[in-house]
Amino acid sequence: MKKPIKYIIGVVAVLLVLLFSFKIEKLDEFKAAKTETAFNASDYAQDVWENKMPVVANDAPDLVALIELIETNKELAFAEYGKKLGISSTWYIMAKGEGVVEKVEEESLVVSLGDDKQIQLATSFIFGNAVRDASGIVSIDDFVNMTDFNNVSVALNKLVKEDVAAELRESAQLGMTLEFAGAFEINEENTDVNSIRVIPVAVKISNE
Repeated sequence: MKKPIKYIIGVVAVLLVLLFSFKIEKLDEFKAAKTETAFNASDYAQDVWENKMPVVANDAPDLVALIELIETNKELAFAEYGKKLGISSTWYIMAKGEGVVEKVEEESLVVSLGDDKQIQLATSFIFGNAVRDASGIVSIDDFVNMTDFNNVSVALNKLVKEDVAAELRESAQLGMTLEFAGAFEINEENTDVNSIRVIPVAVKISNE
């Protein structure tokens, strides 16, 4: 009879150790704690958009000068002004410029920059990582997972649509002069500057 008693005492001791090893927490308190620590991409993007993006846009290089540099020395242009992730051949660049609306299309405006140079200024179909990555503000090293990092792009693109692109699309007229700043992507293996599509982060209509 002594051995069974020892076994029972041993099992009870093990169970007690396991019991006190667990932290018992109410389910609603656990959910609340998780909610407080969860990353909010919309709030993060809003802070970037309001407090950091205007500075980046204001300090961006002139688009015409940048295009000329890409045409003559693309390696220097990318090194000086481009941003990219890893070993990708796609570069993201923020630039500013001024031009005249030559054509109003369904998803963009064709803007003449002078000297036979023109770009497309996006008014809808805003997607991708150009705004996030060209800004140089949002670093992948600050995120614990790719989902949060990618959600910042989605949130920034939404702000572009709501705060810039929608109004630009409604106000667009042939012949109007625009001052703008925005992001675009370009592939180092196919640097066709005539196909640059700028996603605007700031636009000012000089005359209507």
